[in-house]
Parts: sequence; structure tokens; C-alpha cells
Amino acid sequence: MIDWLPNKVTINTEYYVQVLKKLCEAIKSKRRGKLSSHVLLQHDNAPAHTSRRTLDEIQHLGFELLPHPPYSPDLAPSDYWLFSEMKRPLRGKRFSDFGHLRSAVNSWIQGTPEKFFTTGINKLPSKWKKGIGVKGEFIENYEQ
Repeated sequence: MIDWLPNKVTINTEYYVQVLKKLCEAIKSKRRGKLSSHVLLQHDNAPAHTSRRTLDEIQHLGFELLPHPPYSPDLAPSDYWLFSEMKRPLRGKRFSDFGHLRSAVNSWIQGTPEKFFTTGINKLPSKWKKGIGVKGEFIENYEQ
């Protein structure tokens, strides 16, 4: 699921709760039965992610929240895996408007084999263990 943040909108608790509800619906439609088995949710410690309202919604949806040490972008798959690869084919290109950029990103995602995304997610447990081992301190040069 991709959620494109509308122009001039800030991610606050209410916005994020709506994203979580959309995620739940996407899982229901694309991964039938997954909600009844187990959904792990990993996000950082931004205020919208840690508010009482958000935590209540995560519990209501039945998601299990993985702990995330503060200031640990090295534990976010989007940071250590996705964005660095996504930027390569887009580097140096100019887009006349946001719609063209969104189209290019969507094309890249649709044209990228599922194995790429699975590999990035599967690296999370070892990165998480390393992060816990250094008590959440930032680790440079994680092996990809």
C-alpha cells in the first residue's frame, strides 16, 4: 500500500490513524487471512506514531507493534533498503509536476520484482538485533 501525503498536509495522529485503517483494509483485500494470523507493525517514534490514540488503534486493529529505539533510521526498511534503490533510476531526472514524479515512482514499484521487497524486509531481524546490541545507537555502514 502506498499513501501519498497530500500537498501541505502534515502527518498528525488523526492522519496516521486513517492510514492504519487503510492499511488494514489493504491487507484484508490483498492478503486474505493475514489479519487473523499475525501482522507485525514497525514504525519509528514520531509523535503521530506514539500517541495514545494511535496505540489504541493499533491494538484495536490487532497489529503487534515492534519496538523501535529512538533515533534509529537504520532500522527502517524504507531507509536502509527501499529509498536508496528507488533513487537510482530517478537520479538526475526532472519532473514537471508531482503527478509525473508519482507516476515514475509507481512505475518503479510495479516493475520491481516482489523478491526485492521481501529481501529488504527479511534483513530487518538481523539489523534489529544489531541495533538492540548497541542499545539503539546509530550504526553506520550497515551491510546491505
